[in-house]
Amino acid sequence: MSTFSTCTLNARPDSPANGDVLFETDTNNVIVYDGTAWRGYASDLETLGANGFSLDLDGTDDRVEIGNVTVLNSSSAFSLTCWIKSSATIIDTFDIFSGGDGYANGIYLYLTPTGLDFGVGTSYGRYSTALNDGSWKHLAAVYNGSSFAVYINGSPVSISTTNTPPASTVATAGNGSHIASRVDDTREFNGKMDDFAIFNSALTASEVSNIYSGNLYPTTKLSHLYKFENNYNDSKGSLNGTAQGNPTFDSSDKPY
Repeated sequence: MSTFSTCTLNARPDSPANGDVLFETDTNNVIVYDGTAWRGYASDLETLGANGFSLDLDGTDDRVEIGNVTVLNSSSAFSLTCWIKSSATIIDTFDIFSGGDGYANGIYLYLTPTGLDFGVGTSYGRYSTALNDGSWKHLAAVYNGSSFAVYINGSPVSISTTNTPPASTVATAGNGSHIASRVDDTREFNGKMDDFAIFNSALTASEVSNIYSGNLYPTTKLSHLYKFENNYNDSKGSLNGTAQGNPTFDSSDKPY
């Protein structure tokens, strides 16, 4: 009978060999090193395509409208993940995602001059380190009906929470959703974006790590995925996006 060597999520070997296999004792995941990154190996995970393009947004009128995201309506848990790159000066906010009314009864994720806000209605979690430094970053925003969590490049970060999170979103929280702007067509994102995903549940730390390091998504939780591979199609669901303004696709500057 063979056994796996073990590690933990935060103590993976620094110099693994191609093909090394380990069992993470804290996440109960088997991971495999493919020569570049550790990747999860499980029946409920799938890799959803290579990355040939990123989406380039000018911060003036560019955005992607995706309509009514029903998994976000009356939801007690959801998650959002994406790659972003921004080096522009942020005067107010750059919205990454907005649904519902975009504030009092909606959902929002946006960059601020000093960090990032992720909220449901009037409750939000705030990360207070600026992210507009011109480098690609992977973001994960998780809501579980009682708290918020934010991950940067696969690792959880400290956030402060204003107002107690509601037990669920309102029935219209996902309506009229926009990627890269607020729902009222303001505060457009200035920079590049890739692999925007919407999940119907709260992601675990190991699931966020699998997405960041191995492009592996938990299939039972993933509802919509916009890879921006020279189009605005939903790679997982059927909610294709529509571009407004004139966003372009960049094949030379991608997160991975």
